[in-house]
Formats: sequence, C-alpha cells, structure tokens
Amino acid sequence: MKHPRSWIWLGLVVQWLGFAYDIVWHGFIRPDFEATTVRGMVHHLGTVHVPLYLGVALTFLAAGWALIDHVQHGAHGIGIPIAFAGAVIQVIGEGWHASSHLHLSTHVGPLTFSLSFLGMLIVLGALLFSGHAG
Repeated sequence: MKHPRSWIWLGLVVQWLGFAYDIVWHGFIRPDFEATTVRGMVHHLGTVHVPLYLGVALTFLAAGWALIDHVQHGAHGIGIPIAFAGAVIQVIGEGWHASSHLHLSTHVGPLTFSLSFLGMLIVLGALLFSGHAG
C-alpha cells in the first residue's frame, strides 16, 4: 500500500473493528463494567479501546499524508482536505472521550462518541465522493 488513500481505508476498517469490539465488550462481555480508579480506567482504555484509538490515529496520519501529497502535487478537489478535517474531528472526539474517562466521568460519552463518529462519516464520505476510492 503505497497510496495514502489505501492507508486511510485501512484506518477506517481498523476503527470499524474497534467500534465492533467496543460494542461487544461493553454490551455483552462486561455490560456492568465501571472503572473506579484512574489506574483501572487507563487499563480499560489501553485494552478495550486501543483498537479504536489505533484506527483513529492511522486515519489521521494517513489523511495528513494524503493532504501533504495533495498540496505538493498541486491537486485540485476538496475530497482530501475534507477527509483530513474529518480525521481531525475524530481525534478531538476520541481525545475528549479518553480525557473524560480518565477523569472517571462518563457524562459526555454520547457527545464524544457522536463527534468521533461524525468525523469518521466525514472521512468516509470524502473518500467515496471524491471520485476514486483507492
């Protein structure tokens, strides 16, 4: 995979797998889980949430690479810049989510999840509607 778009797609796939794992873990494996210490939450985020975080990071890095490539080649179109903006939104959402969890607060969980998911949809839409997906 030498094209940044391919790496963006891989990042999205890793995220989807991470979302699925998160849903299964929280919904079926340990629906009663609630970390009561920061140490416990760090362990939780570093195990259950890490696939999602890796996917978000890969998407962000690949979209950044694609944006640099886009600018260096004087490419036209807004697909890649929009994909990068979506990746930034995801990083903000997941960073906020992790930060709130590390403060042992889950109040903003739905908002941070929605923000991250919106960013993922923006990346996906930008790739699909920019003319060539791979």
